[in-house]
Amino acid sequence: MANSKDGIISRSSLREIVTHYLSSSLRIMLLMIVVTGIAYPIILVLIGEYTLPYQSTGSILTLNGKIIGSKLIAQEFKSAKFFHSRPPSDSASTVDPHITPENAFDQVSNVSKATGIPHNVLETLINLNIERNKITNGLFFAPQYVNVLEVNLDLVKQYPEHYQEFLSNLQRR
Repeated sequence: MANSKDGIISRSSLREIVTHYLSSSLRIMLLMIVVTGIAYPIILVLIGEYTLPYQSTGSILTLNGKIIGSKLIAQEFKSAKFFHSRPPSDSASTVDPHITPENAFDQVSNVSKATGIPHNVLETLINLNIERNKITNGLFFAPQYVNVLEVNLDLVKQYPEHYQEFLSNLQRR
């Protein structure tokens, strides 16, 4: 090999260049892993815990000190005494906890037959639980929805005599 005056790089110079750039690249890569893979997620979790504590812990709903489920994830209710979420074929995520008010009103007759709770009471409960998804859809044209778990928990709280089996199973957990 000729020396670098002739425009040709010697092996030792090439090795030094590769080592320099490789070590720089590895340092940058390691820094990016630490920043984007470790520090950034930890910072986001901490910000979430302090600014939105209920949401960041999963929006857990409890009854009598026992965890019933998350407001954000659909729960499966098999009893006819409860309102039911959408079937998986009707929900893109299969864990959507919301139904339309119309779907909830369609279930009033079945729940009323199973529990003996009057239709108008169930309809009022649904009306009190209708929410608007204003955050994701802006303030206008926001669709209304009903959270099935919240409606069912309201039923259990207001009519414990109709939900003794559910409450007994809850106490065994």
